[in-house]
Amino acid sequence: MTSHHESGTEAYASNQRMEQLKLCFKRMIDAPNHRIVLFGGDLNMRERELREIGNIPSGICDLWIETGKQKECTYTWDMSINTNNYFPNENNRPRARFDRLYFRKSLKNDIKFQPIYFEVKGLEIIPSIQRYCSDHWATQAYFNI
Repeated sequence: MTSHHESGTEAYASNQRMEQLKLCFKRMIDAPNHRIVLFGGDLNMRERELREIGNIPSGICDLWIETGKQKECTYTWDMSINTNNYFPNENNRPRARFDRLYFRKSLKNDIKFQPIYFEVKGLEIIPSIQRYCSDHWATQAYFNI
């Protein structure tokens, strides 16, 4: 599953994001138990919003956390490095973990799907245009099967 959730800082956007994430978590939980469920995208989620909806439901894990919370992957929208968006204050450029990957295991014992590593991609400037491919880093997870 993938989704792009509401962006913006106003209360309306925040409420929309929380409702969108609750719906996605419900879909993950409601999926047949013999299925593996991966869900991710540009969720624009703030930590406060995740806490307000009761955090991640039992049985679902955040793959960045599950694989050890590598410091270099903390921010997926990092304007201290990424120059695609203009921020005039050089000393206070925003950074956030807006992009997330969630995982729900299959309850079927013969399906082994173990998360082992998480990384961000797209950290290189494209030489021909002198820009990054996005203002967000891509997220990638690896599994033992």
